[in-house]
Amino acid sequence: MTELCGQLQTVISDYFNRYPNTSVNSLALKSGVGATTLRRIMKGGLKGDPAPHTILNIASAVTKEKRLSVLVNMFDGPMGALLKDTFSPFVETSSEHKMCDDLNVELQDFTKYMIYKCAANSAGVKSSWVIDNFGKAGLEKMKELISSEFLNGGPEVFHASEKDFSLDVEVAAKHLPEMVKFYKASEIAEGKNLFYSLSESISEEGIAEVKKIQKEAIQNIYRVMNDTKFAGDIHYMALAITDTMSCTNDSSEVIQ
Repeated sequence: MTELCGQLQTVISDYFNRYPNTSVNSLALKSGVGATTLRRIMKGGLKGDPAPHTILNIASAVTKEKRLSVLVNMFDGPMGALLKDTFSPFVETSSEHKMCDDLNVELQDFTKYMIYKCAANSAGVKSSWVIDNFGKAGLEKMKELISSEFLNGGPEVFHASEKDFSLDVEVAAKHLPEMVKFYKASEIAEGKNLFYSLSESISEEGIAEVKKIQKEAIQNIYRVMNDTKFAGDIHYMALAITDTMSCTNDSSEVIQ
């Protein structure tokens, strides 16, 4: 068992010691991490380390803390190091991103996800934008978000109830194929978008260097997007993705 798994095992055990009437299934529901995965962690049965968002979700559930900037500083050792390394683009800004259990459920729907994502922008989202992009069906999804109080404002512009939100990576990742469809290759000449597809055989040291460069770029992009002097009404999206192009032997261990 790795040091990271050992620390996570201790954190979960301490939680159940504090709340002896809480079940594994209850923690699974609260954290969004499967009961099978939790049991494997508790029994030291994982062959590798859990995914960063799995650790973040468990940390949030057992501490009842939603703010990323607080969560990453609550732990020392390998858990603290991993959380800081993974979520530093958000932590190192003045924004207080929060884990929202209700949003993780509500935004499983792609249309709601995009509406809410745009509503979380400083300019909010207009119902006319929703109709243009998703039609009448999108407007119905928007009404559901308003009815559930996830959106507020109106009558034309609506804002997200939680502007600085963070979702489980699995929720966001499953929407990637549909999000990419918003990319308009025909408008490259207008200078508003970019597209690069790079691949090469490199070492783990090279991967670490690429991740470092990309994290620095994300921090700079985030800084520009949140600088009031650049505020506007154009919904602009940046996707940053890097990964290996090979399958792991134990993908089930890091599926969450």
